[in-house]
Amino acid sequence: MKNKIKGFIFDLDGTLTLTQQLHYLALREVFSRYGIKYTQKEDQEKFSGKGSKFTCEQVLKAAGKNPSPTDIEKCADQKKDLYNQIIASTKIPPVPGIKTFLETARQKGIRMIVATGNKLDAAKMLLDKAGIGKFFNKIISQSDVKNQKPAPDIFLLAANKLNLPPEECIVFEDSINGVTAAKAGHITCVALTTGSPAKALLKAGAALTISNYKDQRLKKLFN
Repeated sequence: MKNKIKGFIFDLDGTLTLTQQLHYLALREVFSRYGIKYTQKEDQEKFSGKGSKFTCEQVLKAAGKNPSPTDIEKCADQKKDLYNQIIASTKIPPVPGIKTFLETARQKGIRMIVATGNKLDAAKMLLDKAGIGKFFNKIISQSDVKNQKPAPDIFLLAANKLNLPPEECIVFEDSINGVTAAKAGHITCVALTTGSPAKALLKAGAALTISNYKDQRLKKLFN
């Protein structure tokens, strides 16, 4: 790291909580109602982190449904409702080691923020259910930016909210789209292998891949 790191920017699903699978389950169910088979590979490689409206539009178009703006909105609302039902009734596990890592970061004076493709209410629910909501008083959601990942907008806004230049921040991500977004914003990215293989994450531009926050190499971030 050429610059002293002063800020951590975290994606949420798969990065702070082991919940990316829940988005997929909700989308799979919604698309099944349209007679469309939606695979986990498709979800991970094409749509992870891009938001429900974009995903609904692209999948419905690919299936020849010719969706109107109203159709897309309806599909996204169905996914949101189903996803909220799932997380409300599901135990939300944090990524191993994250609580200790966040506590260390707070003690070291690192500024922290969540930048997620989730809706704000869902993001807060996930963080609280995982027992890590107390570490974040700043959350940026998909509604705060015009362009979703792999555009860098959400991470650049997050750095701005931390009052830091991008080069003094690190993005923590788990998706190819997220890593690509961090790279586009010229922000160093540490990638979790909870959602995609390490090789693919490194190819997308991750500086380091880890399986969880117990990785001893992360200690260098606090030097």
